Amino acid sequence: MANVKDIKINGYCDEVSEKLTSIKESIHLLQEDAKKVYGEGSERSKIYGRHLCELADIVDWKLQLLMKACPFEWKGTDREFDRIASVASSDEIAKSEFSGGYIGG
Repeated sequence: MANVKDIKINGYCDEVSEKLTSIKESIHLLQEDAKKVYGEGSERSKIYGRHLCELADIVDWKLQLLMKACPFEWKGTDREFDRIASVASSDEIAKSEFSGGYIGG
């Protein structure tokens, strides 16, 4: 069950993700506009295109950082990861019966 803190964090992650994605799309539109205004093969269009491409890469990098910084349960991205850990928690291990030489199996 999600608590208020999780909801706020997930909401923040959603909002930042949406804004960064919107910025990235705007940058790509600016690249297309530069081609139209200055001509596709012009030197100025190439320079602006290169700078805008660098900006888009920075925004994409920030989106990747956001994916790593936000909670694992955050569903704001299209990540296709398993949502269930296969490793036993320390509580489960502590409750298990251990004896010398026995490695559960």
